[in-house]
Amino acid sequence: MDSSRHLMLSGCLLVSLLSGASPALADPDEFSDQRTPPQFVLRSEHLTLTLKGEIEVEFHDIAGSGGPGFDSPTDTITLGTRSPFFEMDAFALALRLGFSDAVQVNSVLEFFTEGARLGAIWADFRARGPDWLEHHVEAGYHLPIVSLDRRTERYPLLATSFWREPEMHLAWVGRVLPEGPVTIALGASIAMMRPLTLLGIQDSTQHPGTLNVLASGPAETFSGNGPVGGGRIRITAFGVFLDAFGFIGELADEGGTDVLRSAFSRYRNLPGYDSETGGKRNFHWAGGRIGYSAHGLHAWAEGVASREGLLERGGLYAQASVEIPLGSEVLFHTLEPLVRWERSWIQGSAEILDNGLALRSPALIDAVAWDWEVWTFALMLDLYRQFAKLRVEYALIDEDNGVPALGIPSEPFLNDELTVQLELRF
Repeated sequence: MDSSRHLMLSGCLLVSLLSGASPALADPDEFSDQRTPPQFVLRSEHLTLTLKGEIEVEFHDIAGSGGPGFDSPTDTITLGTRSPFFEMDAFALALRLGFSDAVQVNSVLEFFTEGARLGAIWADFRARGPDWLEHHVEAGYHLPIVSLDRRTERYPLLATSFWREPEMHLAWVGRVLPEGPVTIALGASIAMMRPLTLLGIQDSTQHPGTLNVLASGPAETFSGNGPVGGGRIRITAFGVFLDAFGFIGELADEGGTDVLRSAFSRYRNLPGYDSETGGKRNFHWAGGRIGYSAHGLHAWAEGVASREGLLERGGLYAQASVEIPLGSEVLFHTLEPLVRWERSWIQGSAEILDNGLALRSPALIDAVAWDWEVWTFALMLDLYRQFAKLRVEYALIDEDNGVPALGIPSEPFLNDELTVQLELRF
């Protein structure tokens, strides 16, 4: 890493340390009233129905020449395509059915050009009692309680690996002194284990390839599934926040150890592997955040360590952005530049195993075992009130795939990515 990258990283970390999440930043629900104020509300005698939505149109361009003579079958499988392309990333329709001020049933329906899916549905209960304690209970299919507004279209790799996809859970979050300058939030959840899967390094989800990270995918029904328990504590004071969280469960064969064996070509050679049981079934991940979100400044750092079977993984990222008012209250009113640095790794992936090889290699089939370092530079412009936003993001994606003990150097893979997105919300 050159000196300019070191300086940029130091700047991000310094801003994070000197500067918690606002309620909107910390809310896993991207269609909450704080993040998407209601515009269309239907009322009957006993019910209310609030309609919200989002449309995302994106342009992607991956570094390198595309087209005939350049896009080989391998490139297409690996990246989707190097040729620039537009896509309808998603059309989401959020329905909020209110039975009272305290009880709602919320849902998110996601439509794509090739199909549709249920993005989330959960019962939502909010109350206060006693006056110094605010309760929020969720039951259903929704994001983990540690999810937050990343502010970019591109997800940090930690988000992709751990809290990007929804789970079936029962969750409670209590906020002590919710109106005070210092607030303590306690959270607990019990969920069904999400299946392990592989999710892409590239931003586009419509053109998956072989450059992936190990991740917990959307909740599914599968044989041997069991519970995952989690907890969280967040302390917020004048915009500054400290956040700590952890989750623990046990892998099944299906959606667990079977995925590890198939995804990692030399998983069977790891110390502790047992051909009868597939090795350990450990599953836990824990981490924390420190940051600031107030007065137009949003900066934080996050770190996570995990264990999936015989794998120990880690990652961290730091990001900072600032909202700059441009004078107008209607058109082109806010500009927000953002920078994010992130790194993720698998412990011991370059160590020599009993077969004389390492878990990783420069071969594309072993990309899931690579270490990654990503710089994301983004510029967000609010085009019209809170309804239309333009995002321009560029990701510099570096991979560490060498095996020094065998004299195998890292081989860079050209996959930096430009994303331009027009987002419409209502």
